Amino acid sequence: MTARHLTISWRTAAWPALAGLAVIVAHLPSFVHRLLDGDEAIYGSIAVLMNLGGGLYGAGGVDNKPPGIFWVYALTFRVSGAYQMTAIHAVGFAAMAATCLLIFKIGRDLAGTSSGILAALFYGVLTAAGNPRLLASNTEVFMMLPLAASVLCMLRRQWFWTGVLLVAAGAFRQSAAVNVLLVGLALFWLEPAGERRLPALLFVGGLLAGLVAGAVLIVLTGSLAGFWRWTIQTLVGYASASWTPGYVWSRAQDSIVPFVIDMSVLWIASIALITRWRALSVEVRLMVAWLIVAMAGSLAGGHLSWHYFIQAMGPLALLAALAFDRFEMRRWVAAAAVLGIALPAAAWWAFDVSADPLTYDFKAPGPQHQAVSSYIAAHTSPSDRVFVWGDWPALYVESDRVMAGRFPGFLRGFERGSDVPPNSWDTAPEVWTLLESDLSANPPALIVDTAAADWSDFAKYPMSNYPVLAELVANRYHAVATIDGVVIYARN
Repeated sequence: MTARHLTISWRTAAWPALAGLAVIVAHLPSFVHRLLDGDEAIYGSIAVLMNLGGGLYGAGGVDNKPPGIFWVYALTFRVSGAYQMTAIHAVGFAAMAATCLLIFKIGRDLAGTSSGILAALFYGVLTAAGNPRLLASNTEVFMMLPLAASVLCMLRRQWFWTGVLLVAAGAFRQSAAVNVLLVGLALFWLEPAGERRLPALLFVGGLLAGLVAGAVLIVLTGSLAGFWRWTIQTLVGYASASWTPGYVWSRAQDSIVPFVIDMSVLWIASIALITRWRALSVEVRLMVAWLIVAMAGSLAGGHLSWHYFIQAMGPLALLAALAFDRFEMRRWVAAAAVLGIALPAAAWWAFDVSADPLTYDFKAPGPQHQAVSSYIAAHTSPSDRVFVWGDWPALYVESDRVMAGRFPGFLRGFERGSDVPPNSWDTAPEVWTLLESDLSANPPALIVDTAAADWSDFAKYPMSNYPVLAELVANRYHAVATIDGVVIYARN
């Protein structure tokens, strides 16, 4: 083999390795903290209840998310132990890395190996260059694995598996359903006129097969009726409550604005490619459509958070990679582009390592939730149950204690502190009947009142406003400690 061939072989192997190393480094902060997001605590608390024999959407825990995330957490805890969040973060990283591989395959099929490598690198960086919630093992990062696989099958005209994988993506987040529009466009663009009936039937068959398999799994692990009640019927009210102008703007400032500005290099590159619409192949045009429907899915709920836009990061990474691979740039422009991506990513990396992921506080004296968790752990046994009033399920995880009720938090996704009546999906009349039943069956050793300290803007909703809790505390509990304003009650 000649020296030239050796050089080419080395470069061929080096670029994927360097891209993979960059993605690994970008995601290292996810292994520094036990919890990266309050949502992780919700999923973990419910998964522990499920592993104790409770049914999902029943006594085993209630949330408005589809079942996939709870299956992943519960299975991981069965293997590694309850509340082993490092294992969860490793599984989340593996899902992200596998999605990078699928993004690479899509990019390679569209424009060659270099485009695929760039697309995978961009996706890996995009999913890390933000606040700690972006790094969390959340629904979006798991949804993107089957969703990207569905798009790859769509481009390869494997319509049955496109449908199956789209349902698998929907098992993690409802917004994956928006890709049905993309598949409809793909059928129109990729299949010749007069030959679209069979591909369409295959796709519908894949959807039905996936839905049947999902229903069977829900029946085996939980409640199908509960699934419909808590994940389907609650969607309209949850979304409508989130679409108040002030609430949307406050969340947009912390999510979509920095997402667009911090990664403006990738947006500019993608837009530059889109302006060449007439020169784009049908497959690349489908990737443009994917970005559009993905942004629609990310924004649909109105409850904007940075990690919601992971759904759009896949097509954004692909379009930016295709642009960089297609356009010739001067060296100084290329250097500026690299800096425009690397500097925000490095700044967020430093922040994610040093800041508390649950409060974003990195200055002394720091947050007190760990002190509250330490008190709970020290004054209860592993077999004791605990009840936390407010929206702080992280206390269950940090204290390694099982929640006494099926609801890991209250007024989740609600504009707490506003003048809007607290009539959320998780404070509906039936919630209090179920909670009363849970607390009677599993009397908590401690009741932790975070509303007294106004944690997560909960001061407007004291336990005294809710008869089930007010009577329970007044008749059976007494205050034993106050930590950072949080009042802790023990049984009489």
